[in-house]
Amino acid sequence: MIKPRILTNNNKKILFILNKIIENENDTSFIDYPVLIGSRAAKWHSLSFREPNDWDLVATPKQTALFIKKLITSAKFNIKLIYYPKGGLKLVGEYIETSASENEKPISFDIELVSDRVDLRNMKPNANLNKKDDDDKNDKDDNNSIVDHTKIEFEMFNDVRPKISSLMILELCCNIEDKMMIPLLSDFFCIVAPLKILEALKSSHIYWPTNFHKNIADLHHLRILLDYNKVSNVQPLCPQRDEQIELMLKTRIKETEIIRGIPGDHINLNMSNEDFLDNKDNLFVQRRVHYDDLHELVKYGNQPIYQGLKDDQSKAWIKKTLFEKLDYQTKLNCVKEEAMAIALERYLVPMLSKDQEKSYKSALARICTTLTKGWFRQFAIDNYPRLANLDKNLFSIAHTVIEKFPIKQKRPDIIVLDPETQAIFESIRPYTETISELSPSISGYDNDYRDVYFSREGIKITSPVNYNISITAIITTMCKSYYEACSTGSTWTASVVILPSKDLEVLSEDNKNEDSGDNENEDSDDNENEDSDDSDDNENEDRKSFDEDNCVLFKDPLNIHPYYNDDEECFSKLTSKHVFVVGISASGGTANSWSLGDDGSICIEVKSADYVASILEIPDLTGDLLFKYVLDYLKPTLVNSSDTPIKNRINELKVKGAIPTEPKQHVWYDAWNYELKKNFNH
Repeated sequence: MIKPRILTNNNKKILFILNKIIENENDTSFIDYPVLIGSRAAKWHSLSFREPNDWDLVATPKQTALFIKKLITSAKFNIKLIYYPKGGLKLVGEYIETSASENEKPISFDIELVSDRVDLRNMKPNANLNKKDDDDKNDKDDNNSIVDHTKIEFEMFNDVRPKISSLMILELCCNIEDKMMIPLLSDFFCIVAPLKILEALKSSHIYWPTNFHKNIADLHHLRILLDYNKVSNVQPLCPQRDEQIELMLKTRIKETEIIRGIPGDHINLNMSNEDFLDNKDNLFVQRRVHYDDLHELVKYGNQPIYQGLKDDQSKAWIKKTLFEKLDYQTKLNCVKEEAMAIALERYLVPMLSKDQEKSYKSALARICTTLTKGWFRQFAIDNYPRLANLDKNLFSIAHTVIEKFPIKQKRPDIIVLDPETQAIFESIRPYTETISELSPSISGYDNDYRDVYFSREGIKITSPVNYNISITAIITTMCKSYYEACSTGSTWTASVVILPSKDLEVLSEDNKNEDSGDNENEDSDDNENEDSDDSDDNENEDRKSFDEDNCVLFKDPLNIHPYYNDDEECFSKLTSKHVFVVGISASGGTANSWSLGDDGSICIEVKSADYVASILEIPDLTGDLLFKYVLDYLKPTLVNSSDTPIKNRINELKVKGAIPTEPKQHVWYDAWNYELKKNFNH
């Protein structure tokens, strides 16, 4: 994968860079207008196509410069010039009418730049991209205002070279007469790419998991419009493209692989069945039954179809020549058997999902993206409409497997409390009640092809001295597994929030920021020690603020579970209520287990619980004992052994003598206590 670089988000600097490129081009353009591609172009051809979100264009540098000049005179806008090493240049952004109201939605655009003389994929090495763009809107119109970008230059094309796909698109559209005007930009027209180009472009990135369900629906909608799918039910679906379109498609796929990586590149079928199953997506699956036994449970005939496609039954490899000898319906059933077995193994049997339809479609999407490759994957993509309907009761099969083959539960760690602690805990228990209003554990899928698991539990402790005073402790755990950009991974987060019960409110989206106001009420003059904590929270908020689009997003009705940015390994929206938060990320794993060989990363943030413990007015109850009591009462864990990296870190610290080996404590307590002492010493 290639990491894109933002060259600048200043329109004057962008125009400077574009003008330098234009100087090296021919005086006359080989195409008069930019070309509109994507869902906007498809919607122009067919009103039944889904509503588009933005405007995707392929344009020359000269056309792009004209576009920016139109924006300057016609609209309010935000733009960025992005460079993809070995990939090319893009101008992305949004604009809105100058007099538009606050509620009016801006128009988003994505322009792919192309030149027939300048190789925009290869920037000359003398360009200095290290200095950040200041995005000063008051830049002067002189060279000093863009001095950081005067060195940006690109290589020229050689005389003999294979054409890039974007250049092919413009050449294929030179004589197209279908045009439309871009909104708010007077007299700025674009050519609408024909359906056959739109279908090929959609096919060029269908192997990547991001937005797969949307993309596969778009792809087959386009094929229906082109009559590619107009064949009898006993014939396979297969697009019929002309030679030029096929060449553009193959070129586009190679270019996309350079930028985004190769989906399924890690797959090696020349290994034993067991090794292949253990290493698919680098995932170690906790099995109740052997994978072949799952195939037996979903087979259509006397034996699973894949068994008849192998020369060597011990290997995962199936032969294309044997597959091609099957009749069409048996080919479909072969793919469906594999998808059903994966749905059982990955989602239904581990009880990560109770929706068999979604589980099956997620498994089928994996077959079409990262779990297979080559001809088998292409067959699944081309024939997806005839594979999408589930015709077996997977939920019933999963229930039978779960009942007959229970997983041996690991014996939990036994934590023995000392007599003094035990006595304090026993005195608190009569005043402790479980909060029943909290949402139960749920699991599901978000729109970006991620599995989401969420769990929440809590207790309320009433003061034995004053029944009008109580505190609430809420523990939230979440796991989000993703499948995108040729990789898989998971992010686990957990938070322990302890606060006065009166401060716990269900917040709407419109008043999320009231959390800081609660802190001000909580941190009154009665407690001087908390003033510094509150100040730290504000500094922490400023220091760790970031775009939440890059985080593991979750709409929390209580607004207490923090956002975690696994790239930067930090949290946002932390306050003194967050006594303990942990974020763990690993590539190659899913919510079902840790993958073998993954080191993962871990971030832990802690706060003292002394103040909230003092509210209860219970003798000898410190913040340390309160946190220990909450963990003892609720016994929280992260889903499916995901506390492992915390345990590993704690064990390393125990070996070094930084944490005592006895008495045995809850692993979250060991982590909290160590981090709290470390913060105090610093």
